[in-house]
Amino acid sequence: MLDKGFTVPELALPALPQPVSWLPLPDGWYWLAVCLALVAGVWGLFRVARWRRNRWRREASALARNLNNADDWLEVVRRILLVHHPRAEVSRLQSVEEVLAQVPLDADLVTALAERYCQPDNRLPEPVNARIRGQIAQWLKETPDV
Repeated sequence: MLDKGFTVPELALPALPQPVSWLPLPDGWYWLAVCLALVAGVWGLFRVARWRRNRWRREASALARNLNNADDWLEVVRRILLVHHPRAEVSRLQSVEEVLAQVPLDADLVTALAERYCQPDNRLPEPVNARIRGQIAQWLKETPDV
């Protein structure tokens, strides 16, 4: 065939199509960016909601760090109870023992708080305060979110 004037096409370097990209088309990147932005937004909303739900816990923990008398401890316990129970139910609790029955405190700490509540000398010794602080902190960790 070469005798008759036909030329041989260049088979050594054939014309190849454009290479296929491993990355998605630009529209795919836009959709991926929108989806990631939505997921990040929803995650951020859940984090902010959780942070706001736990505000009472942070405030109670901050208050408990500086307390040293029975009246202040009872006030904080009542505030925490008001977060989880209706106001009418908490207001029915008249005695210190009734209020502290809702809190997992040791019996000797309940007795110490009840004896010193509304007394002129209602300051508690530092070891007692430290034990109350630790048990209240544990109670705050175990209470459910509001």
